[in-house]
Amino acid sequence: MSARVLITGGAGFIASHCADNLLRRGYRIRALDNLDPQVHGADRVAPDYLDSEVELMLGDIRDPSRVRRALEGVDAVFHFAARVGVGQSMYEIADYTGVNNKGTAVLLEAMIERAKRRPFRRLVVASSMSIYGEGLYQASDGSLIEAAGRTREQLRRHDGNCARPRARP
Repeated sequence: MSARVLITGGAGFIASHCADNLLRRGYRIRALDNLDPQVHGADRVAPDYLDSEVELMLGDIRDPSRVRRALEGVDAVFHFAARVGVGQSMYEIADYTGVNNKGTAVLLEAMIERAKRRPFRRLVVASSMSIYGEGLYQASDGSLIEAAGRTREQLRRHDGNCARPRARP
């Protein structure tokens, strides 16, 4: 029997790609997601890009009973659940802190409780560049760059130094 993986925030863009990759490798996937209307629309329906083999559980990462239920029978956890939107996080501070920080705490407490009976193989915690906010990038030569990015060649070389933006024609 293949291992079961829980992906929190599993209906999100990055998490759905993680699910696709794990499915190809033979894992069974459960996703816990609240299908936030800001991201998924008011109807709160699973996105088309989420593979139908993913068991989607609707729920809030801050709800201990829902998180405990999501962890049942799970061997590993990929934690992607988070409130997105850098701008909004500056004026909806309590909500963002609640989802991102308290949600992670609820998950970890539930994992510790469950691990006493059956340990997990792995916990992977990931984040996006959103935690850094938006702003200037300082290049290796000391110059400041707005809207920094890397070329395809830099990505292939794993070169993290951002390039100057190309001039638009």
